Amino acid sequence: MRWARNWIGLPDVPVARRWAWVAVIDAVGTGMRIPVTVIYLTVVVGLDAASVGVGLGLAALAGTLCAPACGALIDRYGPKPMVVVCFLTAAAGYLGYLAIRDWVSFIVVAIVAEIAEHSGRPAKQALVASMVTAEQRVKLMAFQRSIRNIGFGLGGLTSAALLTLDAHTGYYAVLAGDALSFLVAAALVSRIAVTRAPRPTAQAGSGRRDGFRDVLADRRYVALAVLNTLVMTHVTALNVGVPLWVSRHTTAPPGLVGVLFALNTALVVLLQVRLTKGVSRAADTPPVYVRATAAFAVAAAGYWAASVAGGTLAFVVALLVVAVLAHTAAELYGAVGEWTVSVDLAPEHLRGRYLSLFHVSFSAHQAAGPVLVILLITKAPDLAWFVLAAVLGAGCLASAWLARGAGEPAATKEVSTTS
Repeated sequence: MRWARNWIGLPDVPVARRWAWVAVIDAVGTGMRIPVTVIYLTVVVGLDAASVGVGLGLAALAGTLCAPACGALIDRYGPKPMVVVCFLTAAAGYLGYLAIRDWVSFIVVAIVAEIAEHSGRPAKQALVASMVTAEQRVKLMAFQRSIRNIGFGLGGLTSAALLTLDAHTGYYAVLAGDALSFLVAAALVSRIAVTRAPRPTAQAGSGRRDGFRDVLADRRYVALAVLNTLVMTHVTALNVGVPLWVSRHTTAPPGLVGVLFALNTALVVLLQVRLTKGVSRAADTPPVYVRATAAFAVAAAGYWAASVAGGTLAFVVALLVVAVLAHTAAELYGAVGEWTVSVDLAPEHLRGRYLSLFHVSFSAHQAAGPVLVILLITKAPDLAWFVLAAVLGAGCLASAWLARGAGEPAATKEVSTTS
């Protein structure tokens, strides 16, 4: 419905509407698979939990190491073919889960699937960047995040329904459904029309082609990618920290965690695009990063207060709700900053390489973030949330400083300097 699309904020561009269907179908399949993967591998296949954990870790590492290679291919062939290839590879990988019989076969298919997933993320971001104007870019990425949250929810419900079948059939249906979602998404992407800008030729006498050396020489971008591992603290703090905190350090019932997560999801769907207003360039992001810092500081204070509050259960719940509201604001603003600087500061002819480098920050945080959060909450609960707020604040404020004036034309910088 048009009014709903306008409220959530989908840019009124035909190609954006087509991409919305790709995003939701992709998310439904992923939402089906994520809750059951480990259970399938341990219960149906019969692998022990420790070997599954090691296997998934090795597969994720392989995916991270291969992502830069995909970045070079994006720049060579364009993002659309690479998105299609990644979707098809993911379909093969997750369909291969049905053929797993031992740990070795598990490692093989898991590595294929993870390479497709990790390589697909910068490819999809580059494709979104090439579909719309710079002014619409951040809004479309925000819309994609909103619609994916809806898709994850629908996928989870679908998975729950399929698992009412007999044990093995239900799991097989979930994995087959996930593979099918990738095939459908690939078919839809193949029909999206994207005009690719011509690749600039190397300067005469330069002696080399543009490549990753150019990316690594961009110190501002590399620094922003490294700092993003700190900015992403809001992700692990929510997914890992909040459930652990509520269950161990507050009097709230464990079931409240589901309500808090539902509140977070609803707010992301409704507000993510609307909070991108006025942000289209990296130079627009410093206030966004500052707001993320302030919001997370409020959230940290709220979580801490909920653990020491001596009032009624309703008071504790109210503190946790306020904390999650502030936490969600930090998440929304932090995401806007991440998308904007990562895409806007990437030269178009090297966008694949730039985005694949920035993607490494996500993988690095996924490896280190949960360890930090769990150690703080279990070993130093009195300081945990304040340390996390300091980590996120350092990342956001340093990113805000680096983003000042970034991407502005030289003439604009001269005017601002001399005025």
